[in-house]
Amino acid sequence: MNKRTEELMNELKACTKIRSFVEENAQQFLDCTLAEYIARLMKEKELKKIDVVKRSRLSEVYTYQILAGMKNPDRDKLICIVFALDSDLKQTNRLLKLGGKSELYAKNRRDSIIIFALEKNLSLEDTNDLLYELGQDILF
Repeated sequence: MNKRTEELMNELKACTKIRSFVEENAQQFLDCTLAEYIARLMKEKELKKIDVVKRSRLSEVYTYQILAGMKNPDRDKLICIVFALDSDLKQTNRLLKLGGKSELYAKNRRDSIIIFALEKNLSLEDTNDLLYELGQDILF
């Protein structure tokens, strides 16, 4: 069972032995790379690399470099990957964290539009249309 970050933080603050905390919560840590997490999501969703390339709307070479762990893309490119993977909000935020980027934040106008699009299963193209209509920068 995944623990919420707040719950994990409370346990950490209350612990007296870090070794026990680390051992008991081994499954809670983000112990994979961005490329490994993307590969895991691709396997779960039965997607091939070429599917992610096409659906992300990013260049083929650049996307393959991301999938191989050779490139750490900017936040918008990661969000394009998220849409290619049909990720939910939890998976999206984990992918962003692993990429060293900030999570989607509901108090940010642009992020809230992207969250809405993810929750409503909008396509990347429809999301860009919505961002444009509401005066925000598009993703690609």
